[in-house]
Amino acid sequence: MSTDIRYSIAQFLKSPIAIVNAQGGIEWRNPAFEAAFGATPQAWLQEAARVVAGERGWLQGFFLPGDEPRSIDVEIAGRTYRVDKIRSVEEYGSPAVALWFEDVTEQRQAEQAKSDFTAQIVHDLRGPLSGIQGTLEFVLSQEGSKIDSMYSDLLTEAQRESERMMNLINEILDFSKIQSGKFTVEKEPVRVAGLLKRAIRSLQSVASRDEIFLVSAHGREFPQISGSVEKLTQAIINLISNSLKFTPKKGLISVGAQIVRNGDAPEAVIVTVTDSGLGIKATEVDKLFAKYKQTGTKSFRGGGGTGLGLFIVKQIVEAHGGEVSVASIEGVGTSMVVRLPIKRAA
Repeated sequence: MSTDIRYSIAQFLKSPIAIVNAQGGIEWRNPAFEAAFGATPQAWLQEAARVVAGERGWLQGFFLPGDEPRSIDVEIAGRTYRVDKIRSVEEYGSPAVALWFEDVTEQRQAEQAKSDFTAQIVHDLRGPLSGIQGTLEFVLSQEGSKIDSMYSDLLTEAQRESERMMNLINEILDFSKIQSGKFTVEKEPVRVAGLLKRAIRSLQSVASRDEIFLVSAHGREFPQISGSVEKLTQAIINLISNSLKFTPKKGLISVGAQIVRNGDAPEAVIVTVTDSGLGIKATEVDKLFAKYKQTGTKSFRGGGGTGLGLFIVKQIVEAHGGEVSVASIEGVGTSMVVRLPIKRAA
């Protein structure tokens, strides 16, 4: 299809379309663009300085190498537009991109209201549930208790289910933050050995109760990484919790770490959570970190979850500049592998 024909079609579209150069200048625009931003268009010109300013200017992302589609939400003249890159354009003697603008103001406002409502409900549920957990833990921890074994088993099951409910609540809250763009990572120097120790300690009693051996297999010291202790601990806890679901009694879960070097310089830390559980079918591995997705493997304990635990792990790891992958053999076990870049000295 020739350029002239493409422009002719764009003239009749109701969505704003423009060809913009790397400086924010408009090489071409359709009537819908002028209607949205003004005939001059003043709204765009007022925005242009901020659009291209510095490395965070959103327009710069559309000029990265490659011609793959990109999309971003942008505030222009008090409205929210989803801006999609249609293609790169070479006809104007300098790099330019064709952009499609869709007004999503009302849609984003509705999504935000839904997210805020969900976050508030989840927050309100955590308080009373924490009280229930504390009471159950206190009763079950009393030495020399004369609680009948039947009631003790019932209380233990109630404790297990309250823990599962708290995990579900936390997952929904984190997912709500991710969807609303409020999921942030405050980075600080993090010691990997301490990070893994905290994660293992938080689930050691759960593993013991279910007769699963939870062990660490890592050295004491690693170069520091840059990240959030809270979020990275949560990611490792999510991985261990997932292994606990699918590992039988007398099974083994090992949490390890090692350094990846580039020559003599440490480049990354690899954290692995390996279990002797049921494993995952090869056909289901690809969907493991997708939201709401669950494998068909039946858990040894607890009911189904939200399908968000591993999705949240992926979001946390990628927010730290890392990546997460999985290796699994059905009937043998699974290894979750997290690669985190090492904080380099300034």
